[in-house]
Amino acid sequence: MRQDIPYQIDHALFERLVHGDEEAFEKLVYTLYKKLFPFAVSLIKSESEANDVLQEVFLKIWLHRSSFSAIENPMGWIHTVVANTASNYLRTKIRNELRIKKYHSQSVVSAGMEEQLDANFTQSLIDEAVNKLPAKRKQVFLLSRKEGLSRKEIATRLNVSENTVRNQLVEALQFVREYLTQRGGLTIPAILILMDIL
Repeated sequence: MRQDIPYQIDHALFERLVHGDEEAFEKLVYTLYKKLFPFAVSLIKSESEANDVLQEVFLKIWLHRSSFSAIENPMGWIHTVVANTASNYLRTKIRNELRIKKYHSQSVVSAGMEEQLDANFTQSLIDEAVNKLPAKRKQVFLLSRKEGLSRKEIATRLNVSENTVRNQLVEALQFVREYLTQRGGLTIPAILILMDIL
């Protein structure tokens, strides 16, 4: 995740977000991630799980953006959402662990099954889209998303410029978003699909 962008959170940014401005949302994500991640980790005690919680939080922010104009303290609301989402996550996790212990290998339907199915559906569409990318673009995308390489590392490995890598990622992202919209009717902002790539 990029953490060096000095965006400031102000009411103007929230106003743009209320009106569905994806650039404002991207700035919000980049700015808040660094601040919220330690808080989420302190609640969840796991960096990978804290990242999952934050992705859910940012999705909630996007889905409820129209109500921001009625919220007197958006930052306070966001911190409350993080705390509540983390609490729900832990409750679900504990509940599932108890059920697994009780029923051993029996399949357990968790409280968040519907959300998990939605996430799995979205991921399957993303995978389909990625498989349709040109070979080089697909390679760059997978090195970034699956192996977690930086643009510089990808450029070195493929013997191309960092600009080429970035352009390939941007093109891949655009294709994936269009594919999701066409196939799944999804309008999730780009930043949620490739939160830690660009």
